[in-house]
Amino acid sequence: MMSFAWATLALTGVAFAMAGGLGGEVPGTMLRAAMDAVSLAIRLAGGFAFWSGLMAIVEDSGLARSLARLLAKPLSRLFPGVPMAGEAGQAITMNLTANILGLGNAATPMGLKAMRLLGGEARDAVATDAMCLFLVLNASSVQLLPTSVIALRAASGSAEPASILLPTLIATTISTVVGVAACILLTRRGRHA
Repeated sequence: MMSFAWATLALTGVAFAMAGGLGGEVPGTMLRAAMDAVSLAIRLAGGFAFWSGLMAIVEDSGLARSLARLLAKPLSRLFPGVPMAGEAGQAITMNLTANILGLGNAATPMGLKAMRLLGGEARDAVATDAMCLFLVLNASSVQLLPTSVIALRAASGSAEPASILLPTLIATTISTVVGVAACILLTRRGRHA
């Protein structure tokens, strides 16, 4: 389906360029865009390698496990029906810890595992309250180290790529608080409806 969507967008763009009398510029523009994409990917590779190495050090040093232990108690209050010492609780804790530390790639498998475990034996199309809350926490996740955005800013030539640390921390904290509050209110409302 996505291949069809991309092909449709590309063909529509070419059609509009030709209709506007710019058909001769299409091949050159496409080639420049492809070269720019490769150049950006190469610049990003260095930043991602640096941050991935730094995050590996954070994991190996035990900082990620320490943060996971700190999160276990507050998470047990947010997920009262989920034992944090159990498999689902550990998956939730490790996923959120990885997100907080900017380890998006490491967070994904744990997030998928947590979501599957939170669904339990029920395989119907209705998400549980715990699944909804976990999705909100995962999507709005507080970011201490927004490594992907810092790498993108550095690759784009930003003079201070890490200057977004404080604004990102503030924005993600607010979004997480609002998201959790909305989940709690909607859950309570659903029980009383």
